[in-house]
Amino acid sequence: MKGIHFFLIIAIAAGAAPAADDGFVPLFEGDSLQGWKVSDWSDLRTPQKVQGTPWKIENGVLYGLNKRTWIISPEEYGDFVLRFESMISRGSNGGIGLRFPAAGDPAYTAMEIQVVDHEVYYRGKSQPQQRTGSIYDEIAPSRDAVKPPGAWNAWEIAARGSRVTIVLNGLKIIDADLSRETKARQQKGPALAQRPLKGHIGFQNLSGTITLRNIAIRTLNADEEDFVPLFNGRILDGWVNVNCAPETWTVRDGMIICTGIPTGVLRTEKQYENYILELEWRHIKQRGNAGLFIHSDPVTAVGQPFTRSIELQIMDGNAGDMFSIHGATMTPDKPHPRGSARSLPSEDRMNPTGQWNHYRVESRDGTATLAVNGKVVTRGYHLNPRKGYICLESEGSEIHFRNIRIRELPGADPPADVVAQQDRGLRCLYNGLDLRGWKQTPGHEGHWRARNWILDYDGKSEAKDKNLWTEQEFGDFVLIVDWRLPGKPKIDHVPVVLPDGSEATGADGKPLTAAVMDAGDSGIYLRGSSKSQINIWNWPVGSGEIWGYRKDEKMPAQVRRAATPILNADHPVGRWNRFEITAIGDKVSIVLNGKTVIREAQLPGLPERGPIALQHHGDRIQFANIYIKELD
Repeated sequence: MKGIHFFLIIAIAAGAAPAADDGFVPLFEGDSLQGWKVSDWSDLRTPQKVQGTPWKIENGVLYGLNKRTWIISPEEYGDFVLRFESMISRGSNGGIGLRFPAAGDPAYTAMEIQVVDHEVYYRGKSQPQQRTGSIYDEIAPSRDAVKPPGAWNAWEIAARGSRVTIVLNGLKIIDADLSRETKARQQKGPALAQRPLKGHIGFQNLSGTITLRNIAIRTLNADEEDFVPLFNGRILDGWVNVNCAPETWTVRDGMIICTGIPTGVLRTEKQYENYILELEWRHIKQRGNAGLFIHSDPVTAVGQPFTRSIELQIMDGNAGDMFSIHGATMTPDKPHPRGSARSLPSEDRMNPTGQWNHYRVESRDGTATLAVNGKVVTRGYHLNPRKGYICLESEGSEIHFRNIRIRELPGADPPADVVAQQDRGLRCLYNGLDLRGWKQTPGHEGHWRARNWILDYDGKSEAKDKNLWTEQEFGDFVLIVDWRLPGKPKIDHVPVVLPDGSEATGADGKPLTAAVMDAGDSGIYLRGSSKSQINIWNWPVGSGEIWGYRKDEKMPAQVRRAATPILNADHPVGRWNRFEITAIGDKVSIVLNGKTVIREAQLPGLPERGPIALQHHGDRIQFANIYIKELD
């Protein structure tokens, strides 16, 4: 292919033209070469070195006049299907360039599809990746489907993101995911995974006689049937506001407008595994921060405003990082200089603040690639989860999103341990911006405070009822609450609670105590009842005790025993903990940090309905990620 002449004839009008209604259009318009550029074959920046006119078109036939040149399309193409027919004479060699930039040799800056009589041209010494149908010098065709010199060959080349397929004479000979081609096979160019996903199309003449006809292209864009919008430009149908205020995420002029306050996420209603996702975004102010999460859980991680997921960074001045957060895992495509499991972009391709940027994410069987403004810059492998929700992140500054669309690809039915949690219908009771939905009792001001995603209490409310109650009453429900005691712990001596709910005494009948690092006390009231208090404290018995029932000696022994934690599942003082409390009828179960501590404790006299409260106990406490699912 390299360094030898050939004569290229492109006969557009010959043979059967593609149907007018199938979306294909001729690549050349009539007998005009207007807009097409001719360059030397070795570097597109170099003008043609030959004398005269190397390319001309007559009666719909384009002639390459046996000179070593490229003819280059005026337009760039991203996703497309290209059809044509080719016929070569004995010993010919040429190529079809795809998605190449305006400089360099397309075979090494992008890709070139080989068209060659390899037996003669290479004198019987060709490599498979140099033969007709190959991605030249990179990927060999899977089979020999080419007809001999002098016969017509029918081609269809489809480029969809990093997926490239080539069908020759009805047989698929290439089906390649370029994002997986991460090893550079040539010294002249980077790995295929690093090459652009958008660029020019062109034809090269090097040696012999090659004729092409019926060249037509169908561009694939947002109107394609296999791409569907994730955002309709009008309302947020199909999206769930996970933990933000209603005004955090709004729609205006075909855009999703995110204020950035509070910190949190907006997610899809549906999970996705293998797909191509495209969207555009812009920051309004310099140094703005946000993100795109993939393979996400439906609700936020313990003690965090974000979900377990894979984050693709959207930061002004630092767009394109890929990394796992809050329990997710991934392997970056190259070692991080500081040893973290973070994939840094190969180059900065972000447009200036205020301008739109384009992200294209391809997720396939636990591998993900990110193209920023038309070029893959980041990739990660062994993603876990590799199926889940897609999220947009709010993180402190205004950002706009638009043109969000997805093309789903065949899935692999991954095992449950690499799939995100399923949506259970939980909704958020605390919006991170204010205390809407909670009773604003006089005296709470300045004490129960919305501090971004944390609901902070200083333990000093001046209200008559110092507890913070929901405005709504609830019957049967599942309640999730994250909490931590942030105060400086001090040594205290507290009672030792036995498994039956009684408190241990010594031989002298006096209460036995244990020394603990105590950072305070609080709890959660269920259905308007202080008796059904779920304890938060540092006692050895552990949090989750149902205080009013364990301490009530009038209750049957089985009730007091059931209200006593089975085990201590608390995290160390100062760390976040998560309660999952299920109340059905008069029975309550409590899971703390993934471990069951109360199992279907029957609570006689528990009201059928009532509000929920976060308890005042005079100590500082922080709550976050308060979600509920009503079961009645």
